[in-house]
Amino acid sequence: MNPHDKNREEERKLISLCQEGDKIAFERLYHHYCKDVFTMAIRMVNSEDIAEEVTQEVFISVFKDIRKFQFQSAFTTWLYSIVYRRAADQFRKIRKYKDNTVSFVQNDENSNFFEIRDKGATPGEIAVEKERIRYIGKAIASLSPKQRAIMVLRYNNNLSYEEIALVLKCRIGTVKSRLNRAHKTMEAKLDLLKLV
Repeated sequence: MNPHDKNREEERKLISLCQEGDKIAFERLYHHYCKDVFTMAIRMVNSEDIAEEVTQEVFISVFKDIRKFQFQSAFTTWLYSIVYRRAADQFRKIRKYKDNTVSFVQNDENSNFFEIRDKGATPGEIAVEKERIRYIGKAIASLSPKQRAIMVLRYNNNLSYEEIALVLKCRIGTVKSRLNRAHKTMEAKLDLLKLV
């Protein structure tokens, strides 16, 4: 058995225990996925406090509904679809009560959509890269929740088009067209931001 299959088998056993009401197994499941859920949430809603709230809501839903999970798709597909729905609900509430959005790129380096990876960069190179990240963050913040979700699932969670379609409950063609529109929106926004 290769390591990937072994991990899937262990995950399956853990989920089965959760479905039987094993609270220790659920705690293990929570600790295994809470960082991924929080990361996806913060990139959708732009607020640590709201992302924490979304994370709590997601795991309450998982706890209540885990018996409904039937292993027909990957557990992460099911989980990310819950995160998407909860984060989209919160995003709509935020948009309703705020005229302007919070910057997508947080001050915390762990929450950046893109990271500066080259530790040997000069201070000038780092400053240019930080400015580039700021522009990208502003452009991402202007995307619709659906476009933002596509970007997060594709580039942060590294999901395939097929997996994204399952998470968002849409066709692969819809995923591709939304991703294409998101890229075009990003390009247009980045061009505008560079002119400012």
